[in-house]
Amino acid sequence: MTTPVRYRLDGRKIKSPNDFYVEIGRAVNGPDGYFGRNLDALADCLRGGYGTPEDRPFEFVWQHSDDSQHHLAEFFDAVVEVFDDTGVPLKLR
Repeated sequence: MTTPVRYRLDGRKIKSPNDFYVEIGRAVNGPDGYFGRNLDALADCLRGGYGTPEDRPFEFVWQHSDDSQHHLAEFFDAVVEVFDDTGVPLKLR
């Protein structure tokens, strides 16, 4: 079994939806990297390999997710739903 590529999000840096998109873009594609700027684009990126491997599994680990959840409220739940819908593992830590 192939070990999944793991992308880490730092929840201490995520206090707004824009912060989330900046942090996930950084995690996947480096500084100033793009990985969607709305929930529909995020879903497309999770399905399409925009920096993620197309030939092996990948997952996300959202460290300090409770900090983000406090600031994001309903947006946090919507992001988790996008990950669930696309089948991409999201581990909340």
